[in-house]
Amino acid sequence: MGTKTNPGEYDCYKNALPDEPMFILLARDPLAPELVDEWAVRRMQEILLGTRPKSDIPMVDQAQRCATDMRLWRVRNAGAWRAKE
Repeated sequence: MGTKTNPGEYDCYKNALPDEPMFILLARDPLAPELVDEWAVRRMQEILLGTRPKSDIPMVDQAQRCATDMRLWRVRNAGAWRAKE
């Protein structure tokens, strides 16, 4: 899993073309883990169908670990990212 201070092997910033749009999901977003899991499921389906290379499997594995890490981070940080009122 990549973080701001420790980018992962599949770092989107490093791999993006200079003008390529990207969308980043943070663990603080309650939808993020489920969306990352859904991406991983769909990518694996494409691999199994032969429309994506088998070399993408490690990226799918990393995405699944990321979704798990996002869930753990949310539990450990329990709203710490929200401004105190």
